[in-house]
Formats: sequence, C-alpha cells, structure tokens
Amino acid sequence: MNVNRRYVSCLILFFIAFVLGCDSVPKKSTISKSVHYSTAKSWKELVERDDFHFSELKRISDPGSKENPAYTGFWFYDEFQFDPTDRYMLGMKVDFTNREVQADDIADIGYFDLQNNNKWTKIGKTSAWNWQQGCRLQWRPNSDEIIWNDHNDDQTQFVCRFFNFKTQTYRTLPRMIYDISADGKYALLHDFSRMKHAGTSYTGVPDPYESLKYTSKIAIEKMDMETGTIQKLVNLEELTHLAFPNGYKGNTNLYFFREGWNPSGTRFITFLRNMDSPDRHISAWSISDDGNDIRYFYNNPSHHVWINDSILFEGRYFAKIHDNGSGKIEIPLAKVDANIDPTFLPEPYQDWILGDTYVLDGFQHLFLFHQPSKLFVPLARLSNTGSPGGIFRVDLHARSSRSGRLISIDSTHEGLGRQLYMVDIGHILDNPPQ
Repeated sequence: MNVNRRYVSCLILFFIAFVLGCDSVPKKSTISKSVHYSTAKSWKELVERDDFHFSELKRISDPGSKENPAYTGFWFYDEFQFDPTDRYMLGMKVDFTNREVQADDIADIGYFDLQNNNKWTKIGKTSAWNWQQGCRLQWRPNSDEIIWNDHNDDQTQFVCRFFNFKTQTYRTLPRMIYDISADGKYALLHDFSRMKHAGTSYTGVPDPYESLKYTSKIAIEKMDMETGTIQKLVNLEELTHLAFPNGYKGNTNLYFFREGWNPSGTRFITFLRNMDSPDRHISAWSISDDGNDIRYFYNNPSHHVWINDSILFEGRYFAKIHDNGSGKIEIPLAKVDANIDPTFLPEPYQDWILGDTYVLDGFQHLFLFHQPSKLFVPLARLSNTGSPGGIFRVDLHARSSRSGRLISIDSTHEGLGRQLYMVDIGHILDNPPQ
C-alpha cells in the first residue's frame, strides 16, 4: 500500500513537472514569434518592396509651428551623437531651410534627454556650419565634453567649442576640427575655408590662398585636445606632387576634404579633390599619425568607415579595402546599387552593418545588413518631402548609439522639414536571422 502511494505520488509529481515543462515551451515560442521584422535576400527586393514589416520611428525633436518652425538634426554620421549611457542625444537646431548658409546664421546646440520626455537643453550656438555635415557636433571620446565648431567672437577665424557636461563649464581651442581619435586625445583638421563642393563649404572666413591651385601653406594638422597645440602633418603641395607626378593640369583648386583616424590612431585617411567637371579628381590617401609615411589608398572615395587598423569599408562599393597601397577593392559583401552611409555596430553586434541611401525614386531606405546570413533587414522606407538632391537635401546619415541598440536619423518624411528620429533595433539584434 505504501509502495502504491509512493508510486501515485511520483506519477503526480511527474505529471506536474510535465505540465509546467509544456507550459514553458509555448512561452518561449511566443516570445520568438513576437519578434516582428522582415528580411530581404537582395538589394532589388529591399528597395522595390513596400510591404515589409518596418520598424517604428519615434520623432525626438519639436518641429515648432508654421509661424516659427524649428529644423533639427545631427547632420552627419560616424561620430558620437549619444552619450555612453544612451540617455542623452545631441542635436543642432536652425530656423530656416532651402537657402545658402550665411556667416550670421545662428544654429542652436544642445541635447535631448531621452528619459525625460525628450527634454531639450540648449548649451551653445554656432555660426560655422553647413547643410551636409553640420558643425561636426559630437561627444569627445573618453571625456565628459561635448564639442562643436564655430567662429571666434569677432568672426575672423574658425574655432572649436567645448562644453563639459559634468562640470557645466566651457572652453575654446583655436582650430576647427574634423575627426577625433578614439582615445579623445587628438583631432585632425584642415583648411575648412577652401572646401567648395555640394553643401560642405563654411562661410565667414575667406580662403587666403584662393588664387593658388595648391600651396605648401595649406596643411592637414593634428591638434592636442587638451592644450590646443598644433602639429603640421602633410601639406597640400606635398600630396599634390604624389598624386600628380607629371604636374597638376586641373582647372580648379585642389583641397583636402575629410580625415578619419583608424581605431588605434596610428594612421588616418584623407581625400584630395578638386571641382573640375567632368574630369573631377577625388583620391583617398593613408597617412601615418606623424605625417612621415604617405601612401595611396584608393580612387573615388565616398562614405566609409574603418573596420580595424588595416581594413576600411567603403559604402560606394559595399566592399572592404585593405590599407596596403594596392588600391584593390575586394568583392562586395552584397550587390548594392547605391552609395550608402555605412556604420558597423559596436560589440557584441559587429556582425551588423547599418546603412542608408540617398533618395531613390522618391524614397530613402534605412536598413541593416547581417553579414553571416547575407540578409538585409529593412528598417524604414521614407518618403522624401525635402529637396530631392543638391546642397539642401536632407540625408538620413544613420548613427548608432554607444550600445548599438538605438539608431538615430535626420529625415523629412513627415513633411516637417529636417527632424530628428530614433529607432529601437534591440529586438532585431537579440534575434538575428538564422
């Protein structure tokens, strides 16, 4: 009898365990099924279909009123827009659109508190900005400082402003910066007054060498971000002789455009270009951090990002390029018929590439590319209500947060002009395609 009771008890316990175990299975399955996103096997499918399960976009900025509009964005990509906690998002606000920027046009600089109803706090202003890259606003790496470019107080030169988020104090350094090393110690800079193309020019400070097609007096420099000490690395004449060993025959001035440190800060990429038409010259060069070693990188560069110290990813080709002087472009990771703005998400999500497009048949596409599965994940297909091209266009220029789980873009799809939007992609990253 006692044996039977023990047997019955065991059966009851087994039955309870079985029921609880069965109950846990559908719960897990439900969670999996609740992860809604679409995938596309090809670029053609990504850009042509409009029935994907797109991600939810949340507008962060306030567009103001019809009488007093506000246009807000971050303007570019590949810089820190989010603080290390993903709570504070930087932005720049202007009150006009679709006209050239003048030297007295003021933009407001500030941040949004994403955990306090997206509260906007203004911390400064700038008159040194353009439509395509803004004022190079960003969080300084390994620091509590927010930095942006500006004119000095008498509008005679370009400077870099600093705001310490922790101490609420300000300081200024004597040069306008382009890119900061990953350790936050050094910035690369060039002659911003000489840039002329596609909405990247800065007004207010004339080019003192405008009559010269190239000169040794124009240089890429490195600035210490604590002291403001300047070190010249390579001058324009030096690079011109390397690029044109038989002499420069172009019709327009040469100039430096863009610099970007590799992850360890041992080398950087820069562009040499002119404004000739139709035979425009744009070449990429790799230069050591002391300027002593210069080598050709590749031709016709555009939007890019370093993967590691020796490999760069170029959005124009959707392919890797080794920094070895060969100029060889590897086989594309996928067939992509567009020039995209690429971002490799931070660890542990480095299998993912974030990208966006210019306007294609009236739409701008925001997407992820999952390298192991070679599948695209469409995040948004946004109707462009702004300028379809030219210097006043609004590029999405997608940025990821420090964690990689939040995405920020500039967009016009609501018909409100440039506004700032955020997308949460955490559920996709946690459940990658198989």
